[in-house]
Amino acid sequence: MVAKKIVSVLFFGICLCSSRLPGQNTYPDSLLVKAFQTDELLPLLIDSALKNSPMVKRMENSILLAGEGLELNKKSIYNALSLNSSYNYGTNFSAVNNPNGGNVNNFTSTQSGFYNLGIGLQLPLTHIISRKNLIKSGEAQVKIATAEKDNAAQFVKQEVIRLYQECKLNMRLLVIGGNNRESAKVSYQMAQREFIQGQSTVDQESRVMDIYNKSVIEYETYVNHFQTSYLQLESYIGIKLSSFLKLVK
Repeated sequence: MVAKKIVSVLFFGICLCSSRLPGQNTYPDSLLVKAFQTDELLPLLIDSALKNSPMVKRMENSILLAGEGLELNKKSIYNALSLNSSYNYGTNFSAVNNPNGGNVNNFTSTQSGFYNLGIGLQLPLTHIISRKNLIKSGEAQVKIATAEKDNAAQFVKQEVIRLYQECKLNMRLLVIGGNNRESAKVSYQMAQREFIQGQSTVDQESRVMDIYNKSVIEYETYVNHFQTSYLQLESYIGIKLSSFLKLVK
């Protein structure tokens, strides 16, 4: 009789603990389950990650920087160009034919002003020769930066796929763990009634209780893994997953 009371108290305590478990609050949303089944979310998650990835943004800025450097290399020759101008004013003398004949010419003078305008280039010969190499070097930097961006984008895609698959697996394990917990709970309740009615022993009751406790611990572990992978995926794509679920057909 004492043993029955002890087991009854233990059962009551377990029921109280299980009633405070997250339960349905941590169970995957039906839309999320459907989205994982069809994988229609994956392209949207990849696009979101590419738009919000700090790594990809840094590579885009590297391309802009390399492009600006290329333009500077192309225009560097203009730094040596100079525009010179001057204004002169004075007397100009000119000879005209003698209207009375003879070999003697008459001279006339006029006061006038005039402008001088010129362009100068002061640049070492080595700089002129190496200009083509500077431009090619700048173009190569742009290509390198572009390739690095493509590499970063590929890495982001692979990470989204990895996190997505991990979250998908943890969701399935959570569903299985939840079913196992419910099944173990039903078995324990039945074993409890049998024990009270004297149809089972303390050892049998303890074994069923142990199975139920393990199922609860297993379920909580799956809950933790699922929530962690879910939050990691959200953090990586830079937006809430719930905003995509309404797009699921």
